[in-house]
Amino acid sequence: SPTVRRWFSNYVESLDMPDLPERSATFHELLVKVELFEQFLQKKMPSTKRYGLEGSENMAVLLHQLVCEATEHGLADVVASLSHRGRMTLLGTLFAYPLEELLRKFHGGSEFPDGSPYTGDMLVDMAKSVVVTMPGATTPVNIDIVYNACHLESGTPVGMGKSRAKDINIARASGNGAHMVGDHVLPISVHGDSGFAGQGIVAESLGMSGLAHFTNGGSVHIVLNNQVGYTTPASHTRTTRYASDIAKFAEVPIIHVNGESPEDMARAARIAVAYRQKFRKDIVIDLWTFRKRGHNELDEPSFTQPEMYRRIAERKSIPAAYEERLIAENRLTKDQAAAVRAQWTDALTA
Repeated sequence: SPTVRRWFSNYVESLDMPDLPERSATFHELLVKVELFEQFLQKKMPSTKRYGLEGSENMAVLLHQLVCEATEHGLADVVASLSHRGRMTLLGTLFAYPLEELLRKFHGGSEFPDGSPYTGDMLVDMAKSVVVTMPGATTPVNIDIVYNACHLESGTPVGMGKSRAKDINIARASGNGAHMVGDHVLPISVHGDSGFAGQGIVAESLGMSGLAHFTNGGSVHIVLNNQVGYTTPASHTRTTRYASDIAKFAEVPIIHVNGESPEDMARAARIAVAYRQKFRKDIVIDLWTFRKRGHNELDEPSFTQPEMYRRIAERKSIPAAYEERLIAENRLTKDQAAAVRAQWTDALTA
């Protein structure tokens, strides 16, 4: 609508984020943790499929900033539907899932105690509700991570419904008679590019997102766009140019962002949450990135995408490149960078 277009043009053109340089140390620490966690698992358990986040490490920065933005808007609860891609790494780094429990699961154990009659969930479908306090925030945030078979996109409607129910229950408990759906809970859905474009349940969910008695006040959808689905290039899987184009039928705005830039991630998060809070509608962040090791760690992607993976192999890792830039700009010292790496390596080894 003209109102939304005017809002976007005014907001984006005037967007000023002076606090980003101060968060560069936080972004660096997150990226280092993600990179070292992936390298640790690849070294210790190379035959375990984890659907790693290598090449898309900035997803951690994007989710971090979304939670920060939620707290600044007074939202103390987040319902997150994560994809398989990077799920274990995000749990172990950003969401502070106990490392000993994660590694026990990686070694074939259960998330339940010994002697329990329950077998547990698939490794890459695990979830846990966590409470985190973001840097600079005074209020902790409850993050409810949804259990789901993410490649089937089943977490999308589950997360939408759960966030609506949670939001209404919080309003009732507080006696807030002037409550508007979405006042208390921020829903976040992470999708694969092929899943977002190809699974009908996504279109069904988007179609219901703005309906009375179904809306949750707007979800922030993240399309983790590896530019290839499993082993198939986009040109062989869909008719539209972008994986996120399906959202246009529901008049959902789409932000395309460079997956190699932490600062651009933070800006996209700020725009997305501001739009959601203003209009209480869904918004999509199309995160353009790549995966380093193919669909999983046992897949050899150069068989099906030889040129793409030749170029990927020549690139410096995103965390390493960001670290070099911060050091060159005197926003980080080599000693500080080495200390972050040593501390996290020691924690993983222990």
